[in-house]
Amino acid sequence: MNRILPFHAMLRTAFVAAAWAGLAAAAMAQPTTLPESGEPPPAAEPSATGRAALEEAFTRADANADGFLSRDEVARMPAVAARFDELDKNKDGVLSLEEFAAGATAGVN
Repeated sequence: MNRILPFHAMLRTAFVAAAWAGLAAAAMAQPTTLPESGEPPPAAEPSATGRAALEEAFTRADANADGFLSRDEVARMPAVAARFDELDKNKDGVLSLEEFAAGATAGVN
């Protein structure tokens, strides 16, 4: 039986929240003014540390290790669960690592 102790569940939730907060803070540090060309600046890639933290959060949330996050798997991550439909770009009912990662910095100015 795959039983998660309440303490471990709290740690997992805290870790995921910290990962999202760190990525959001990094995204907010990006310049918000348009370059002289008038084109929006390219989306910033998370640092190697940020990417590793994001992948770790994704892996921990992926309870069945299928490489995707279902609604049930993100239920313990309120920030992600609230935006599930928005993050699920291809509308297949699950979040890929790419969709999850894009959601960490999308729309943050």
